[in-house]
Amino acid sequence: MQVFRTVLGDVPIETSGRILTHEHLLYGYPGAELDHRTVLDYDAAIGRVAKQVRAGMTDYGYGTLVDMTPPEVGRHPQFLVDVAKQTGLNVVAITGFFPERMGIPYYWRRQTREELTEFFVRDLTEGMVFAWQQTPYKAGAIKIATGQESVTPAPSPRGANGRHVHEVEDRVIRAAAHAAMQVGCGINTHIDPMDFQVTNPGREQLEILDEEGMDLSRVIIGHAFVPPQLEMMREVLKMGANVQLDHIGIPWRVGSAEELDEAMANALLELLSDGYLDRIVLSFDRWFFNPRSTVTDDDPQLANEKVDLSYMFTSWVPRLKSKGITDEQLDAIMIHNPRRILSIKV
Repeated sequence: MQVFRTVLGDVPIETSGRILTHEHLLYGYPGAELDHRTVLDYDAAIGRVAKQVRAGMTDYGYGTLVDMTPPEVGRHPQFLVDVAKQTGLNVVAITGFFPERMGIPYYWRRQTREELTEFFVRDLTEGMVFAWQQTPYKAGAIKIATGQESVTPAPSPRGANGRHVHEVEDRVIRAAAHAAMQVGCGINTHIDPMDFQVTNPGREQLEILDEEGMDLSRVIIGHAFVPPQLEMMREVLKMGANVQLDHIGIPWRVGSAEELDEAMANALLELLSDGYLDRIVLSFDRWFFNPRSTVTDDDPQLANEKVDLSYMFTSWVPRLKSKGITDEQLDAIMIHNPRRILSIKV
């Protein structure tokens, strides 16, 4: 049987509803948890997120959400569980890390590939650890990430094995491949758009995974359309992997949301005409709650939090339908493809 491994246990993929493959229910940059100004009003935050989730489930059929928040960026297993319990949403947590320049805490940078593999496997099969305590809540997928995300973003320099991948990132990616193969789960990735200036970051991630024996059909290259680089996406798709269209309504270092939405819609049409309908997934990459918003409301990064879940069907889907995309194609992208890529056989 194929299941999604959610924080409340394994559920049949047939219960998925529409699937968002890359979101963040609670998100804070490393160190945010130490700031007096971002002390979490837990019950209020749960209520705020649950209200958004319930509205999206009732009005638009969302049923499953992959929370792509890694441990050092605010992953809070109990928070995910409480949102799931209050709403009925299938919440899939991830194990893995953010890019080396802003993530992968020092403790883990010292670990071997084998130790990292063990960590990922235990998150997936025993339960995630939080604040020095073991929890029974399991992750259901793995995140890998590359790029120079930081206060001053820049293209990644050439690093491990001649790729634009840092040394520890390379080790983490190899560990992720071994863990995914042991457990039978999928991998979703983070790439940085600035790296398009110097390489195809998705291809480089896939090369490393392939060297370790990973089935690339179980890998999603995230942020692949930001902004659309059609030849790079085609290169990834020809390798057998999948691409994620995300940041709808959310400009990320790229012009306006309107410009990005239109460019991504046109690129999607190109890939559909190429025959890649079964290799595309869709998400917002939205922050449902970032404690930073209790400090300031003018941080451009908080645009992620301000895009309502209704936007998918009040703006994005009408845009696609005006270009000829059908309900059947949308179901493939939002239901059937992520079921195949991110499910686990039990």
